[in-house]
Amino acid sequence: MSYVDLVETPHFLSIRLLPAGREELLDQRLEDGNGWKHGTVYVFMNLIEDWLCNGWQWVEPETIGALTAAPILRSPMGKLYWFPDYAITCELEEILAKGEVLFRLVEE
Repeated sequence: MSYVDLVETPHFLSIRLLPAGREELLDQRLEDGNGWKHGTVYVFMNLIEDWLCNGWQWVEPETIGALTAAPILRSPMGKLYWFPDYAITCELEEILAKGEVLFRLVEE
């Protein structure tokens, strides 16, 4: 069961929340609505697990020399996408509120 759809555009990766994903995220929230039962990386990776099993990769920033703590994904074609607003907003909160979150293409 997929929780999200990943849609590549010329400059972004749109991660779109599906109904099962919304249910999963709501289940992973703390009862007071302020935070997550598990770490955000764990919850996010669980959300995109189907994609990670089909060629997408979670990239640790230090493995590519990135000076950030932002989440980074690599497409099966090798394109890198990151969430540059990680210090301002949580990608999980954004996808829950808006139904999608945008990861920016890393321009080389």
